[in-house]
Amino acid sequence: MRTISMFLAGTAMALAAPAMATFNVTIGNPVTGIPGNNDFRAMLNRDGLYAYTAGGAAISLSLPSTTELEFEFLGSESGFSDKFKVGGTTMFSETSGGRIGNNNPANPWTILGTGSANYGAGPITDWLFTSNNGAKNKGIGTLEFGIFLPRGFEPGDIYRSRVLYLGFDDQITGDDDNHDDMIVRVTVGGGFNPEGIPEPSSWAMLIAGFGLVGAARRRRRAAIAA
Repeated sequence: MRTISMFLAGTAMALAAPAMATFNVTIGNPVTGIPGNNDFRAMLNRDGLYAYTAGGAAISLSLPSTTELEFEFLGSESGFSDKFKVGGTTMFSETSGGRIGNNNPANPWTILGTGSANYGAGPITDWLFTSNNGAKNKGIGTLEFGIFLPRGFEPGDIYRSRVLYLGFDDQITGDDDNHDDMIVRVTVGGGFNPEGIPEPSSWAMLIAGFGLVGAARRRRRAAIAA
């Protein structure tokens, strides 16, 4: 009985603990190594990313609660004026005229812009890259919308992470097919209440867990006394 009570108490407290949302990336076909002409390849490699998926890929967010996502504009190498949109609103834009940002692996990423948006669980379909002269309004699952990956993933696999690096190729049929025309990093900023405070239902489970622990200890003391 004591073992069962302790198990129930642990379960209740585990359920009460704040849970973190994650991205679930369905890997498309093919999985391609980051080419040498990607101007940010060394930076991406430093962060453990060596490949990317594009066509047929999908992204969803776990957990039913509203989660804040942080977006960071890390760099661009484009002769066009490109934009990154979230929910139909332009989050980042850059003008043509050459590379901006940092591509030196000895230094941290240069953050050229930040933004945030709240999302619930489920598929994400409203992230778009677009260009004034190149590809227009290309979303997740298109060839122009790259999602960078660690080694070892194959088509159909699921890549789970709290941080995603996205790359845009605004001229997919040209020689510059390398998804470095705009680099955006997206980070899960929460998945739990502000400052990690549990919801009322979680408090109830937590209190119940402590109650079970106390009951188990009283039974043990009574058995020893007997």
